[in-house]
Amino acid sequence: MNELQEYVEQLFRHQKKTAETEDLKEEILSNMMARKSDLLSQGFDEQTAVKKTKESLCSVGELIEDCQFTDVYQYRLECIQTILLNSVIFWIFSLPLMFTGHMLMSDLGLLATAVSAVLYMVKRKAEPEAASFLSISASRNRKKLVWILWCMFFLVCTLTIAALTFGSSLWFGRPLQLSGPYQFAVIASRFYLPLLTIVIPVTVGKFTTLLIKNEKRKENE
Repeated sequence: MNELQEYVEQLFRHQKKTAETEDLKEEILSNMMARKSDLLSQGFDEQTAVKKTKESLCSVGELIEDCQFTDVYQYRLECIQTILLNSVIFWIFSLPLMFTGHMLMSDLGLLATAVSAVLYMVKRKAEPEAASFLSISASRNRKKLVWILWCMFFLVCTLTIAALTFGSSLWFGRPLQLSGPYQFAVIASRFYLPLLTIVIPVTVGKFTTLLIKNEKRKENE
């Protein structure tokens, strides 16, 4: 792989591999090779010709449909901030589980809050990143995929818990006995556990909104 090929691969490193992007990559490489040959024929040396060819194309975002010029630093900072906020909410809503024998979930919420808080502070002190092109469609596809996976997870968990909880009554004719409010809370918490994980698709879904919000106008650079 020559230097221009490596450069083109680098330009496409954040782009989803599709037939369209592969065709575009080949077209760009072909054009850059032609430009390099033209510069060499004008008397430029190899190194200068390669440098000038690279400078003719610094990004492929504008050439790819549905890519947005984005303030990457602010976008990622707000994503971490969203993770932090939703981790706190998750932790608060998991606190009642401490009284029904599911303290681990509350501990996970507290750990997620602490880790995301540290990441947020580190990110705030980091050097701002250069604006670049990010794909809105890729973000929406991730959001859709996470929601589908979560729905499947929640459905399987709920059906499994229901089968284990009420199976003795249905299969063996042994009615479920509820001796008091605490036992009812213990049973309800089994169904509450998988529901709490809805914070994951909600958080990922917010990323698309933040991406669109942090569009960077070139005239304001």
